[in-house]
Amino acid sequence: MKNLLIPVLALCGFSALPAFAQDKKPDPKPAPAPAAKTEAYKVGSTVDEHIALRDLDGKEVKFKDLRGKVVFVHFWSMNCPYEIAADPKTVAIAERYKGKDVVCLAINSNSTEIGAEPAKDAKPEENYKDIRKHLADKKMSFPVYVDRGNKVADMFNAQHTPHCFVIDQKGVIVYAGGLDDDPKGDKGEKTKQYVRDAIDATLAGKAVETKTSEPYGCGIKRIKV
Repeated sequence: MKNLLIPVLALCGFSALPAFAQDKKPDPKPAPAPAAKTEAYKVGSTVDEHIALRDLDGKEVKFKDLRGKVVFVHFWSMNCPYEIAADPKTVAIAERYKGKDVVCLAINSNSTEIGAEPAKDAKPEENYKDIRKHLADKKMSFPVYVDRGNKVADMFNAQHTPHCFVIDQKGVIVYAGGLDDDPKGDKGEKTKQYVRDAIDATLAGKAVETKTSEPYGCGIKRIKV
């Protein structure tokens, strides 16, 4: 009788394996590892030449276009009280190096100031009217670039307005911090000119003495995620 059972079981498709082994499902694929967080720039970092910004008229500039020049980056706000003292200083810096291989970039990363993405069919002069009026009232000639989504501010770990960076001709950050040591604008000749000194040293091919300082100003109004 036992001999008869063996072929019958085989014909019915039974296996000698246990039931749990027959129903076993393939192991799930391992979850992908989370993307590594990009480290923010600091002094000594080389700025990615592919980073692009657009000014109030929509004109684009890439950091690649700025190689060979000393670049002064100033994260800027039209509403921050600290900019009342800083704005004339940044205008003076732009005038000081006019005609030299120095580029001054003011970047507005405040979501509360740059607002929503402009309509594609809107004329350039219809966009950012409040910022344009502020620049005209203050007689500020330097260009302002829009950092929508705080992407560039995050790359630089910019936290304040003004938060300043000086980049050398090869795209390396040589200074990061405050515009100077005079937030209120009342020190006069005693002011330590961090940005100006960094630009002068870099143009002369010398090492920057003060490479970092404590930034001051209003916090950048980032988008909520």
